Amino acid sequence: MRNYFTSDARAPLLSLLAVVIFSCVLYLPGLNGGYTFDDFPNIVDNEALQVVDGSSQEWLRAAWASPASDLQRPLASLSFAINHYFTGLAPWPMKATNLAIHLLNGFLLFMLLRALLSCMPASNGLDHTRSRTAWLPFLVASAWLLHPINLSAVLYVVQRMESLAQLFVLAGLILYVDARRRQATHRTGSIWRLWLGVPLCTLLGLAAKESAVLLPLFALVLELTVLRNLPRKRRDLAIFYAVFLVIPGLLGLVWLLPGVFSDSAFSTRAFTMGQRLLTEPRVLMDYATWTLIPAPNFFSFYHDDYPISINLFQPWTTLPAIVIVFAMAVSAWILRFRRPLIALGLAWFLAAHALTSNILPLELVFEHRNYFASIGLLLAAFDILMPHPGSRFKPVRYAAILALLVLTALSLGLRANVWGNPLTFAVSEAALHPESPRATYDLGRTYVVLSGYRPDSPSVRLAIDALEVAARVPRASTLPESALIMVASRTGLPVKSQWWESLINKLSSRTPTPEDAGAIKSITMCQREGRCEVNDQEMLRAYIAASSHSSPDPSILYSYAIFAYNRLDDSELALNLARDAAESRDPQYQLNLVNFLIDLGMREEAAGELAKLRSRMRPGAMDAELSVASKRLDALLREAQRD
Repeated sequence: MRNYFTSDARAPLLSLLAVVIFSCVLYLPGLNGGYTFDDFPNIVDNEALQVVDGSSQEWLRAAWASPASDLQRPLASLSFAINHYFTGLAPWPMKATNLAIHLLNGFLLFMLLRALLSCMPASNGLDHTRSRTAWLPFLVASAWLLHPINLSAVLYVVQRMESLAQLFVLAGLILYVDARRRQATHRTGSIWRLWLGVPLCTLLGLAAKESAVLLPLFALVLELTVLRNLPRKRRDLAIFYAVFLVIPGLLGLVWLLPGVFSDSAFSTRAFTMGQRLLTEPRVLMDYATWTLIPAPNFFSFYHDDYPISINLFQPWTTLPAIVIVFAMAVSAWILRFRRPLIALGLAWFLAAHALTSNILPLELVFEHRNYFASIGLLLAAFDILMPHPGSRFKPVRYAAILALLVLTALSLGLRANVWGNPLTFAVSEAALHPESPRATYDLGRTYVVLSGYRPDSPSVRLAIDALEVAARVPRASTLPESALIMVASRTGLPVKSQWWESLINKLSSRTPTPEDAGAIKSITMCQREGRCEVNDQEMLRAYIAASSHSSPDPSILYSYAIFAYNRLDDSELALNLARDAAESRDPQYQLNLVNFLIDLGMREEAAGELAKLRSRMRPGAMDAELSVASKRLDALLREAQRD
């Protein structure tokens, strides 16, 4: 083993190639799985992403087609559109593309760590031995490529947004390290790498996902730890960080804080801002445990049943977790001189969670948030484990390194096999999280899909049983009830009155969530398309309950408008509801209003609304839809002139 770690510097690169091939083998079963969760609204049901004839108009529409973010994430959207253009909505090519990005990221990580270790001060014998410089990057990159905590960033298709963003973050950090080395040796080329390359990579990463905004923060972490001994022009670096970190950070706070502190910010969450801040340190400790001890039973996709911290002592782990997170930050600062790689690893982990573990009203837990954060903990762990001159217990250290690599590979292989079969995935998630509204609902939904709505399918009864269990789970949305109503209607089974009562009680007793809005909309669309026979009075009660809250969801208002127009024959109510939905200033609901006005023959108001909508749209966004509405309006005007 000792000879292996001190062999030729080319050996780690060849070994990494073997790990890349091994990663492909382990991930291969998982590529056969289907779409899940946010894949559906962002990709499967997102018609704007579906490029057919390859026209420039279609590509522009696809670029601004992401409903997941106000920034639209055009680069990620375009990548999905490219997949669709060549292979349609088949999930295998989508997942294979994600895997290719992940493997490329592993190579970039290896190159970044090699560049960093070459900057370690020669006076620090602990961190500058030849074996560590050669093999530590290989160990970290290999463990990261194989780590099961990164699986959802590969097989959960929509999280290409995360892996693609981090590709540009890694590229930007490589440029930053190279720029600093060039400055230290007085070589040319440092200016454009620092002042053009890093900001450009940040912008490209932002076009995939907002987490790329942390690139300058990661660069600062590198500067304060591994790069601290490189000669520097303090004034130039101070200006760089003021321009690309401090000022954007302050502007971001000015933009975000009004929304965060608004009354509606946490209205659809099961926790308050304070509870979120208390809970996130516990979440970070779980992330750290899953990263450093990647046991198969630690990992799952759904975490919406995560226990919320009510105060510092409930649950009891809240205060210790806060103390540990604070200790990690202090340790990173203290160790930056003596053990800079450990300091870098701790600071990297905390910096990577700076966006998702603060006051923003995001969900509490997602594994893919560790896609970049896990690098830091793995770096710190291998820096501690990897022997150096004078180390004790070398056989134990080598055994620990081997055990960590084997455990990551084993857990990844097991998880990939589970993800490769939609039913196995759903059963596994529901078993791991019986109190998760999403996991239990997904099991019922999977049985519905397998049944094909065939009355004689045994999956129908399994679906109903699973959905009834899901409906009773604490904090469950109305998705199980809506699915029960639709599957019973479509298979000729009786619709139980308690399903309606449960749905209406949930809608009236709390602010409806986006999942609730989608649930009742799906019933209305099923009814409108003639696939479901639904009791109109019960449906009306559901809409009244859902829209009785302050600031109702525009999706609820517009689907209520569809119901009022098609089932109640009340065009006045429908028009008022469509106008209320358009008040949200969401372009889709404003376009819906335009089309509704055209349907009602109200050409002047339709023309005015269409003109206002065009003036607010960015170039290329919804061009096809606006063109169709314009043609319909022209046809209405010509008809009026003939009359």
